[in-house]
Amino acid sequence: MEKGDPGQESSPPDYPMTYGAAVPPPGPQPAPYVGSPPVGYQGGPSTTGTHVVVVPSLPDIPTQTKCPHCRETVVTETHYKPGLMTWAICGGLSLIGCIPCGFIAFCVDACKDVEHHCTNCRRLIHIHKRI
Repeated sequence: MEKGDPGQESSPPDYPMTYGAAVPPPGPQPAPYVGSPPVGYQGGPSTTGTHVVVVPSLPDIPTQTKCPHCRETVVTETHYKPGLMTWAICGGLSLIGCIPCGFIAFCVDACKDVEHHCTNCRRLIHIHKRI
């Protein structure tokens, strides 16, 4: 039978047999590091690093979350502010001739953007934009 014929069992490659010693796998091996360690190296883990703060997307109601500023778990305080949707509704109603009705959007909280503030440190956590 030829090598590679279907039905023929393939045998494992031949490696040198050694007992009690680790045999490196075949192929190129990385060169060992020979030299002095970098200046300032003390042999331990690094104490500097980068912290990534991920602010979750919050809905338009007060929500429990972890404040990225004071790192406390708080229920957010919400404030409604006119945003792009408020102005779009006002402009749209004004274009069709209902100018006084356009200002109703500024009285309805469902048309405004919502700012979430921390109840502990009072800083802005997230802005929920309608558009």
